[in-house]
Amino acid sequence: MKLFFKAIVINFLFFIFNFSYLNSQEYDQNTITYDEIYDPFEPINRSILDFNFFVDDMVVSPVIKTYKSITPEPIQSGVNNFFNNLGEPIIGISFFFQGEFMKFFNSAGRFTINTITSLGTYDLASKIGMTKNETDIGLTLAKGGVSSGPYLVIPIVGPSNLRDISGGIISYAIDPVSNNMPNRTYLSAVSGLNSRAQIDDEINTIENISIDRYQLIKSIYYQNRNSQIEEDFVQNLPSPKIYID
Repeated sequence: MKLFFKAIVINFLFFIFNFSYLNSQEYDQNTITYDEIYDPFEPINRSILDFNFFVDDMVVSPVIKTYKSITPEPIQSGVNNFFNNLGEPIIGISFFFQGEFMKFFNSAGRFTINTITSLGTYDLASKIGMTKNETDIGLTLAKGGVSSGPYLVIPIVGPSNLRDISGGIISYAIDPVSNNMPNRTYLSAVSGLNSRAQIDDEINTIENISIDRYQLIKSIYYQNRNSQIEEDFVQNLPSPKIYID
């Protein structure tokens, strides 16, 4: 049960990361296609998504709104930087497995500099030209040719697929920083809440949008993942259209 809860936490963080893509998207129904995504569990997925939004409305959103109303922006920024810094080691490991060694050293350097100077609460590394790069184990598996598998909506977690769930669990298991921190599960939950606070407006937009939010979230999720794969120069992967024999 404890392992299952840990898996839920890491995939919740992964869900938050993918929802951040909403910042750069316009909700034009005519530009979104839905028939390319392998979604054999749609009825179940829809029910789970409704449950997730119910939990968000009843529990998560009130906590986030209270946090944002009583916490000064500089402190919010520092907390966000702190948790972003904790994610640098697993980002670096992901780049190492992808053969991106310069990005691996960049992530290692960012983590070292920011941790030594401010425990990660201030992103000095970016100020001196060490740009933050994003990747994860799911993208590493994609670069290795692993198909995404069926689209899934995970309770509490949100949109994912079989490959990215596997990547999230692997990340949770091998993260060298989090594995050596006390109360790791609770720290991960707080990190997820912090990330959720960064995209509160986007979540509200999704909830109030007039078109089918299930299809919208699914499309945005795959657009985001595919754009990340293409950015890493991955060619000829069977994503997002997946067929299982």
